Amino acid sequence: MKALMLLYPKLLEEGKEQLYSRIEKNVELLQKFIGVDSLYVSMTSHFKDLFERFPDLCIINSIKENPVFGAYRGLRKLRGNDVLMVDGGISLSREEITKFLGGLHVKVGLIKKKWAGIALIKMRDLDYVIKSLERNFERSILDAFYTLKNTYSILTDFVQLEAQLQRDLKSA
Repeated sequence: MKALMLLYPKLLEEGKEQLYSRIEKNVELLQKFIGVDSLYVSMTSHFKDLFERFPDLCIINSIKENPVFGAYRGLRKLRGNDVLMVDGGISLSREEITKFLGGLHVKVGLIKKKWAGIALIKMRDLDYVIKSLERNFERSILDAFYTLKNTYSILTDFVQLEAQLQRDLKSA
């Protein structure tokens, strides 16, 4: 299993130091669950100083400032693995991660009909998720998961989460 964190410029609105502090906590938690060599970040050039702070992360250049495109680029690189995809602006907890590990189907976290910033994508469904993202570059990540379910008939579990993830994901 691999973990993919999505970073895009809209996350910088709250302040870079606050964001990097949150990322640091998330990286520590993900390293415990997934392993040191399994953490990837899809990011734009706005985060070029990230490598100095987190040298253990494998960086994937997103090119565009769109989180959907960042997910697309990252998932293409991680083909052949189960992927835990996480929005860089959320605060992960041990409980949230354990809800997503395991299971047979794609799992997508929701908070009040919005993407909660976490999803588990099984290896067998990864190519279909990539195709769904291609169809939704101008939309949201949640729209891509609905495309996955409705167009490709991939079993997708939408899990309602607590509002503890501390961020209203308007753009994701």
